[in-house]
Amino acid sequence: MKKTLLVLLICLGNYSISLAQDEAFMEDALKLTRLSNDAVEASFGQLYAMIPAEKLEDFKEELKPVLDNYYTKMAKVSMEYYSHEDVKQLLDFYESDLGQKMLDAQAKLTVRSMEMAQPLSMELMPIVQKYSN
Repeated sequence: MKKTLLVLLICLGNYSISLAQDEAFMEDALKLTRLSNDAVEASFGQLYAMIPAEKLEDFKEELKPVLDNYYTKMAKVSMEYYSHEDVKQLLDFYESDLGQKMLDAQAKLTVRSMEMAQPLSMELMPIVQKYSN
């Protein structure tokens, strides 16, 4: 009986440690996802321009839970590809001067690439239509 109780307590302890590690991993993965997806929000300039100024803050407030849900899903996906140690090292990089510079440039590059993609898609459409018929 004492051995069974001891084994049960050890299993519970290991389970608790595992849960705490998983929670810490998820927190770090979520932080990484938010940092690396700031470019997504930077690309919302055109979207925000469609909303009247007096409604913009309400729109952003309603958008927040949608983005939070997206970030949570992306964090879970990133956990499939990166170990917790990988995520910690990426966070260290993103928090460095060069990492901050890269994040800033990434947001600007995303906006620029979206601007460039529209004319490209217009140019590609006749070629796609030619071969899709």
